[in-house]
Amino acid sequence: MTISILGAGAWGTAIATSLSDKQDVILWTRNKDTFESINRTKESDKLPGCYISDNVSIKSTIEETINASAMILAVPTQSLRQVCQQLYDCNLKKDAAIILACKGIEKSTLKLPSEVVNEILPNNPVAIFSGPSFAMEVAKKLPYSMVLACKDDTLGSKLISELQQENIKLYYSSDVIGIQICAALKNVFAIACGIILGKKLGCNAHAALITKSMNEIKVLYLAKIDNSNIDMGTLLGPACLGDLVMTCTSLKSRNLSFGFKIGSSNNSVNVQQILLEGKSAIEGFSTTQSAFYLAEKLKIKMSICEAVYKLLYESACIEDTISVFMN
Repeated sequence: MTISILGAGAWGTAIATSLSDKQDVILWTRNKDTFESINRTKESDKLPGCYISDNVSIKSTIEETINASAMILAVPTQSLRQVCQQLYDCNLKKDAAIILACKGIEKSTLKLPSEVVNEILPNNPVAIFSGPSFAMEVAKKLPYSMVLACKDDTLGSKLISELQQENIKLYYSSDVIGIQICAALKNVFAIACGIILGKKLGCNAHAALITKSMNEIKVLYLAKIDNSNIDMGTLLGPACLGDLVMTCTSLKSRNLSFGFKIGSSNNSVNVQQILLEGKSAIEGFSTTQSAFYLAEKLKIKMSICEAVYKLLYESACIEDTISVFMN
């Protein structure tokens, strides 16, 4: 089975490196500098010191990726629609599975990644690949666990068999919506936790905020599935509790580090300056806005998301923001 991975950022490149021991992998990037650099050095500047196997073939045109049996989309959520349209225009095979390794909510439509794919590529089966996984550790082939969520049990079993590696523990789930909600919101809550850590408010406050964050995930989850039964296995599994704890407690997390810089700012917070100083995209920044508007649309209260939104987008006072976190 040949797998194409679209997106040669840290996460897409890490997945390619992890899977290349078992099969041939095509890695696509639209960035000319990234394409030339990886071809020349067999290394990504996003993952210094991690060698990219000869089993990974780097491509710069999307037409060279579409004959794979499965497509892993590791592009930013806000770019997903454009990439899916490119695949549609290239006549992607209808039996090619789309595996989503991106996390977030589309700002223009408030749709989850799977909903975007289903709109543009309605005939292609969709799966979600999510869980606690720092790209550098994945690239170094350290042990980690993930969830593969898919509505089709047969396809899910096949994909798990193909993606399973010695250092990966894969769990199957049919809860496509719940897994994506957890994956998106944990980045928002990581920003909030970073602020608490930056302000040196202590472990008690930090733990309380993570606990409240789990409740807000549940609130959006219930609203999104119209208050039908939620899957507690989703909430307590790797893709929710596991990913939330990892992202909200380690400064390896870009989102937590972003919040930490905000919290530790001695002067007035300059969010745009902190964003510009970063080397990688902060997924939680755009997801905060999407989550805030989605909560409004669904008529639910998500006080942490709202407080982070007002701080990032409306220049709210950081003391008022922290007050909401702790109330």
